[in-house]
Amino acid sequence: TERSSDRPLTPGPEQPCSEPRSLSAEDRQPSRSRDRGGWEPRGTPRAGRGLRRGLLRSAPREEPGLPRPAGERGAGGTGRDGTDDSGGGSSSMGLELYLDLLSQPCRALYIFARSNNIPFEFKHVELMKGQHRTEEFRKVNILMKVPTLRDGSFTLAESIAILLYLARKFKTPDHWYPSDLQKRARVDEYLSWQHVNIRGKGSKLFLTKVLLPLLTGQPLPPEKLEGVTEELNVVLKQFEEKFLQDKPFIAGSEISLADLVALVELMQPVGAGYDLFEERPKLAEWRRRVEEAVGKQLFQEAHEGILNTKNLTADKIAPELLEHLKHQLLKQASQN
Repeated sequence: TERSSDRPLTPGPEQPCSEPRSLSAEDRQPSRSRDRGGWEPRGTPRAGRGLRRGLLRSAPREEPGLPRPAGERGAGGTGRDGTDDSGGGSSSMGLELYLDLLSQPCRALYIFARSNNIPFEFKHVELMKGQHRTEEFRKVNILMKVPTLRDGSFTLAESIAILLYLARKFKTPDHWYPSDLQKRARVDEYLSWQHVNIRGKGSKLFLTKVLLPLLTGQPLPPEKLEGVTEELNVVLKQFEEKFLQDKPFIAGSEISLADLVALVELMQPVGAGYDLFEERPKLAEWRRRVEEAVGKQLFQEAHEGILNTKNLTADKIAPELLEHLKHQLLKQASQN
């Protein structure tokens, strides 16, 4: 598993980019057919494109619980920015994001890039198949973790660093990472706090409830689940009282990186079957606002895989990764 800073459970010259326009709610939806006058973010496949270009190739769409991300570029066609997307074109052009949407930080990056019309090539690194632990991927990121960004010869790890890089490079709207000193400080404050709190406790519940029984073949003791659920409940209360308060969003009246990072983390326990929004109306309303701000359909698309982890079985996990996870989780369980 990934350390708390990035994952619990997934070249060429830099291209000049013009400042992206702000997107309407309609723009944020998944791509529409060109013959109806719609647009496709670069990296979005058309129907029938089965070929996956790039360093790593993923499993077919039909694999239960692990759907093909709609943002991945297929073969053929031309991107919205006019770049040739054909299979015979150069793969050294443009920005590459190495992602697996089962990972919370990867989902944050995917949603941020898509909702801001940032052109990128989706490189699918399947965590459950152990593709992040291969020597091939190690050449991309020596830390062997996702997400990873490659922009020409420049490579960057750590999701928060990547989000800030994209916000600055593509000059995204100010509300994402405000220029106002105190609003930016609120964003920084949450991003500094969340790693071992919302992220740490939410990931722990997911791993305990979903993966531990899968790896051991034993039902989860009720007292164990109660313990990790209570740990999460404590930080959820802190999140509401300290960071959200009575504001629409963490930094004020508009969405920021802090809100997006927070919500994708909270969806991990939801994927494990714990609906933490059900008895928290303030949190539920905040979730609705965040989804509307980025585009509800895009948000749902990014979370399709994690919300179907009930279909995950041990045979879908690479044997060597299975042993690694089992050792780590049993060690963690013995310490609690």
